Amino acid sequence: MRIVTRKRVVAAGSVAAFVVAFAALGAVSKSSSSAGITSASAVPYAPWYWTMIVSPSDPNVLLLGTNAGVYRSADGAKTWKQAGLKGVNTTSLVQAGTSVFAGGVPGSNPVIRKAGGRTAPDGAAVFAASTDDGKTWRVLHPTGLPNVTVQALAVDPAKSRDIYALLNDGRLYLSTDAARSFKLSSPKLGAPAWALAVTQGGQFVAGDMDRGGFVSTNGKTWKRTPFTDSRGGRMVMEYAVQPADATRVIMTSVGIEMSTDGGRTWHVVLKSKVMFGPVAWAPSTSDVAYAIGFDRSFWRSEDGGQTWKQIS
Repeated sequence: MRIVTRKRVVAAGSVAAFVVAFAALGAVSKSSSSAGITSASAVPYAPWYWTMIVSPSDPNVLLLGTNAGVYRSADGAKTWKQAGLKGVNTTSLVQAGTSVFAGGVPGSNPVIRKAGGRTAPDGAAVFAASTDDGKTWRVLHPTGLPNVTVQALAVDPAKSRDIYALLNDGRLYLSTDAARSFKLSSPKLGAPAWALAVTQGGQFVAGDMDRGGFVSTNGKTWKRTPFTDSRGGRMVMEYAVQPADATRVIMTSVGIEMSTDGGRTWHVVLKSKVMFGPVAWAPSTSDVAYAIGFDRSFWRSEDGGQTWKQIS
């Protein structure tokens, strides 16, 4: 499916600049062989990798959201195919019930500077759903959701019909009817508008590349959660909450971090010079998780995120 909206002009130099800017962080790390999935191809090339999910019914089916749309693997990351939303900067993928929901904005320019941080570019919202593990997509227009870039989606692990949509202007919306309609939850997120997840008891974690991580009990008041990434900074790229235990959260950064208390504290589980992005648990195998580095590497954990092996 190709999304056609108002014309947008994206300078080729903008995308190229991101490739150059993050090349140093994408240096290939040393790795060891993996158990389980024994081989995988290089991740499909894209200037930006946003998000990933694993099918709850088939752990070999993975969906990857990039600034060039969605890629799908049906064989445990051995091969990938473009699977829809072509021309959409696909910032977020979440599984809610039997549907996969995608959010983003048209255009290939991945990230802009905004309000002291970074977000996906401004533009018209894209909100789409798939009921066949990402093979086909249909664009939705939920009532109550403004026509503004969808920065991140998050699902309450205890209430699979509750879907949060964070817009790139900082507004947070909530749907309690499986994305048919949304209502304003918070007029201004008290954390950077970048990555968002719901943990145990309906609590939240949020963060971005520049200002680090935050935690909230209600989505309205936020507290900074200090941590240090592998490079000595405080970069947050993406979160993944373990389906079987919502206190366990993986956070990608320069390297990979882990929390066992819902995001209040973090420790490094993979020290690396590589900037990591998409991360996901395999719902049908609760201790298995996957992560993708910006050097196009594919990683697997088989012990609940404590150790990682590179398999591509």
